[in-house]
Amino acid sequence: MSKTLTLTTEPRTELGSANARRLRVAGRVPVNVYGHGEANQNLAVEAHALLMALHSPAHVFNLSIAGKEQPCLVKHVEWDTFGQHALHVDFARISLTEEVEVEVQLIFTGHAKGVGEGGTLAVHHPLLWVKCLASAIPDSLEVDVSALEIGRAMHAGDITLPAGVKLDAKKMDPRVQIVGVVAPHIEEVAAEEVPAEGAVPAEGAAPAEGAAAGEAGAAGAKPGAPAAAGAKGAAPAAGGKPGAPAAGGKPGAPAAGGKPGAPPAGGKAK
Repeated sequence: MSKTLTLTTEPRTELGSANARRLRVAGRVPVNVYGHGEANQNLAVEAHALLMALHSPAHVFNLSIAGKEQPCLVKHVEWDTFGQHALHVDFARISLTEEVEVEVQLIFTGHAKGVGEGGTLAVHHPLLWVKCLASAIPDSLEVDVSALEIGRAMHAGDITLPAGVKLDAKKMDPRVQIVGVVAPHIEEVAAEEVPAEGAVPAEGAAPAEGAAAGEAGAAGAKPGAPAAAGAKGAAPAAGGKPGAPAAGGKPGAPAAGGKPGAPPAGGKAK
């Protein structure tokens, strides 16, 4: 059975956010108590004692109100921005002989078989919703995960519960996964493709090593530079004979059809 803690309260007559802030500065926390057909009560509790109680495994709190103890369950806690200090707490009155719905902490024991094979234990729900008498709320529930293999999981309906405690199927589906072992993530590295000999690279692909250098040399060649080794000589102009001078050649070239060394018409030979 869960432990029961007693908290001393004092009445709170001044309401509103400004009065609540002044109360917190004085080291107390505003709380509300409601339920069981009784009127709501505005109270205050010493801040440190309340914080210790909220961090304990207890589920049932006996609030000392005007000299009488009232068993209650925590229904809502408003925390500060950093989750370190309680700003406001709502308590619901209960009877120790009535059935209540609570969340119970799960404690996972054993070494999962799948973890030894390289898997990872994944906890999806650290708490389990159960129904039982307020006087029989367990502090926690142990869950043995030793038999879990990679790819296997335990569901809410698989958890073994003590006598008098049952799963609250309205708040937690029996088929929901509680804990499981997931396979290790393996990243696949794509192998670099090597083009076949003589294959033409795809459009936009980088040229092979050596080809780029050759292309760069050709593009940067100066006019009149000799062609690469093995290149054939320039072809003659259309209709021209091999060796014929180009139009606009130097003086001294023989006229078309003239013999080399022949004097000009009307001239004497020297």
